[in-house]
Amino acid sequence: MSPPRIGLTLDLSEDGRRYLLKREYADAVAAAGGLPILLAHCAGEALAAQVALLDGLVVTGGAFDVPPELYGEARRPGCGPSKPGRTEAELAALRAALAAGLPVLGVCGGMQLLAVAHGATLWQDLATEAGAAGHEQPAPKDAPSHGVEIAEGSLLSRLVGAASLRVNSTHHQAVREPGAGLQVVARAQDGIVEAVEVPGRRFALGVQWHPEAVLRHEPRHARIYQGLVAAARERR
Repeated sequence: MSPPRIGLTLDLSEDGRRYLLKREYADAVAAAGGLPILLAHCAGEALAAQVALLDGLVVTGGAFDVPPELYGEARRPGCGPSKPGRTEAELAALRAALAAGLPVLGVCGGMQLLAVAHGATLWQDLATEAGAAGHEQPAPKDAPSHGVEIAEGSLLSRLVGAASLRVNSTHHQAVREPGAGLQVVARAQDGIVEAVEVPGRRFALGVQWHPEAVLRHEPRHARIYQGLVAAARERR
């Protein structure tokens, strides 16, 4: 049987002429036994055809913010730049994947988008709004910098086999109010939301860190991608 096909959302260069992706995402999917599929920004029939090819989806992160208009708020001074074209394409792919029952993993900004799609709001800037420091670590960005406490019985706890985990941290936004459609399954010691799941789904998980980057320091992070690929294989 061919490996499960896992879609990866793509960033855009500043001039909008090139697609970009950190290779760690594709490497983590391949190491877990999946086939990475890079997703162009599509809509309509082209988007439906892309999603029909997939067995699972990873919504990747990037150095930009989810537009606050998507969760019903005005932009405040701490909010960073957005990429409306990328966000529109990612949100369309995410909603199509969820509607098709595909396993979904949201990473960093991808977790935030997964959360917003389920009614969450965000801290637009953790330092100025929540008084939370230490979530934008200096280089090296792949090294663990703080711990998270994981909810017992959650999908995440079953994947990593632990009640706590050391993670890397490269974000200045986070889930503020999860809304009715999400379950918070991990928090940092300062209370900031670090992982969410969508109840009732086989695999719909968002993590605020980058497991594909930090796994070389802590191999248990690889189990998150392994779990995604296994869920995609089971769905077949």
